[in-house]
Amino acid sequence: MAKKYFIYVACGSAAATSNLVRSRLLDILEKEKINAAVEVTRISELANLVASRKPDLVIITAGSVTNTGLPSGLPVLSGLPLMTLFGVNEFTNKLKEALLKGGS
Repeated sequence: MAKKYFIYVACGSAAATSNLVRSRLLDILEKEKINAAVEVTRISELANLVASRKPDLVIITAGSVTNTGLPSGLPVLSGLPLMTLFGVNEFTNKLKEALLKGGS
């Protein structure tokens, strides 16, 4: 059975932006046949949540995309392509690379 991945989508308020990105991300995951659970959170809560839940990937939709305060080696992607719909193919490639490299 294929691995089930866990992904956080984080933005400033865990409201509209991150839910839009989550919805579009779920469409990509389904199309690519990647089994993953996706949860939305606030950036301010991310470090504590990551410490306890250990996600396979974090997608940040606002501000600068860094892994500050997060474990080294945890892939962090910008959710901007899913908000603007520019660069979605490149995003999808980075998503697959991050998941396949990190967890098998």
